[in-house]
Amino acid sequence: MKIESIKDKLNKILEDYEFTIYSVKTKKEFGEKILEILLKGKNITTDVLEQIHTKLFENLEDDLDDDYFLELSSVGAEYPLNSLDEVMEHVDGYVYVETKDFKGVGLLLEVNNNELVIKYNQKGQFRKIKIEYDDVLNIRTSVKI
Repeated sequence: MKIESIKDKLNKILEDYEFTIYSVKTKKEFGEKILEILLKGKNITTDVLEQIHTKLFENLEDDLDDDYFLELSSVGAEYPLNSLDEVMEHVDGYVYVETKDFKGVGLLLEVNNNELVIKYNQKGQFRKIKIEYDDVLNIRTSVKI
């Protein structure tokens, strides 16, 4: 299987969308071999995923082994942010953050010199907290409810 070729073709298709590849991996479910591709981005719908899937599948040629199924989906609304760069891409979005001293959901207002500024609600009062990125134990995207 030519995974790099598949990723290159998908990246070319994604130029028309505001999505990026989150992960590409092979897996086995119910005895079937699957190439799983997860995309991340705002406003991913099943209709858009279907369009991208169709375009990719039409361009695969012999890149995908015959005994594999192609599964293209969204990483979901909540996913880990694995680097400071990924955190910076999520400014003005909701995040769940855990540190030794803080655990909660808030709006990521800005990132300056490895310092995150988060606005959160504490018992009806809006507060801001500054957190050093190095102190973050866990951070992921979140959805405002």
